[in-house]
Amino acid sequence: MKIKCILIDDEPFALNILEDDLLHFGQIEVLRKFNATAEAGDYLKEHAVDLIFLDIQMPDQLGTQFIRELNPRPLVIFTTAYHQYAVEGFELNAIDYLLKPISKERLAAAVKKVEDSMLLRTKQVTEQDHIIVNVEYKKTKIFLHEISYIEGLKDYVKIFLVDRESPLLTRSNLRGMEKILPIVEFLRIHNSFIVNKTRIEQVSQTKLTLPETTLPIGKKYLKNIEQFI
Repeated sequence: MKIKCILIDDEPFALNILEDDLLHFGQIEVLRKFNATAEAGDYLKEHAVDLIFLDIQMPDQLGTQFIRELNPRPLVIFTTAYHQYAVEGFELNAIDYLLKPISKERLAAAVKKVEDSMLLRTKQVTEQDHIIVNVEYKKTKIFLHEISYIEGLKDYVKIFLVDRESPLLTRSNLRGMEKILPIVEFLRIHNSFIVNKTRIEQVSQTKLTLPETTLPIGKKYLKNIEQFI
């Protein structure tokens, strides 16, 4: 199980030390490092991550406030030199609260907590057979086998169902949908599209064919397609 994470700290030296320490954990994949929460926020609008290592005393915004504004919210480990934010950190359901300088033992314990949490989440997701979304201000239950593909439209998504002409419209984004859909059944193929794997009929380097339509494949998602094939 790979844990995809980003690191956020306004001190480049602290970022480099943390990244070096995380190299000892084969299950951790560091996607990006950021010196400001604004840059990280822009990245998270387009990319799904499992975990954020986050400093609290940031110049542009407190790390705790940054987390409050995230939706959906990845797992979080706060990394800070200050004790006083610990209660607030755990109120935000942080996986751990690491005080600098961070020992390798404490880091290993935090990573283990993340693994345990993700294993539990994976077990829950693989047992699910439906999702619940808001459609026209009503909570609507949609069985996974009914979903053909999903199209992202900024702050909304269209959910195209099998044997139904009109899609369902719900306020969310594809990153949010990725969080609630089981990856064993659904595949991100483009900035704008997620498909149900069972509906795939043909695949090329640039497009993917479903029974009812043909969708483009984004270059950065080719790896997902290759792994599926």
